[in-house]
Amino acid sequence: MKWFSFLFIILGMTLSMIPSVPQAEILAMLNYESKPQQTIRREGIAIIDVDPASENFSNILLDIPLPPNLVNHHIFYNKDTSKAYITALGQSDLHVMDMTRYPYRIKKVEVPECIVGEDIVFSRDNKTWFLTCMGSSKVIVGNAVTEQTMKTITPSTPYPHGIAINEDIDRMIITSTVNAADLGDPGEVVTVLEISTGKELSIHKLSNKPSPSGVAPVEVLFVPGAEPPVVYVTNMYGGTIWAGTWYPEKKDFAFVEAYDFTPVAGGVPLEMYFNCPAA
Repeated sequence: MKWFSFLFIILGMTLSMIPSVPQAEILAMLNYESKPQQTIRREGIAIIDVDPASENFSNILLDIPLPPNLVNHHIFYNKDTSKAYITALGQSDLHVMDMTRYPYRIKKVEVPECIVGEDIVFSRDNKTWFLTCMGSSKVIVGNAVTEQTMKTITPSTPYPHGIAINEDIDRMIITSTVNAADLGDPGEVVTVLEISTGKELSIHKLSNKPSPSGVAPVEVLFVPGAEPPVVYVTNMYGGTIWAGTWYPEKKDFAFVEAYDFTPVAGGVPLEMYFNCPAA
């Protein structure tokens, strides 16, 4: 989802130890694009030294070009950081970067049913990926070894954006966010599906207001190591974070408002991350 236009638009930034670099460097990989009004379009990925103690601090060490009409969006690492996956808003493609070889190689993966590719998550064994497509309202399941699409899930709720999976309970949760064309028609719900079958199991409204409430859930993450499983959801237009707790006896989640940003003058919560590794 695009919120600002700068010369360099940072849509996804990942601090990492780049696997193929022998020294203990602190590098950031971020994507950028030209301003919309510029005649000559340019997109790419920049690798920047972000170690304050380095003599190259803040310098771009590598600039990797991408197609100028891709509208590249987020960067996601797979489980062992051997690959980086770049989603796109402008084309129905994934771009996969091999992080084990230098110079880095980028492979285009065609995903024709995906319009406005948003988030991607990976199975525990690193063999399957799940991609949300907010424009076409689909979730695409792909083979992370061959990089071929395997299955398309079409939920009853529109605009899937955030996605989280928990294989221990065979559950996938997706958020229903907004219409990608105008950021309107907020979806106000999250949908729970069965990973193994793609079957839709339940829908949960993330607002205490009457429908249409105007809220738009964006990102969803499982809390690492939580027992029973717990997810957090950022509620963009609602200015809140909601929490969903798994109840084994019901085989479903119960959602409640966990935090309201209003008292701290916060608004439009989008991304969230945990400072501990996933289980």
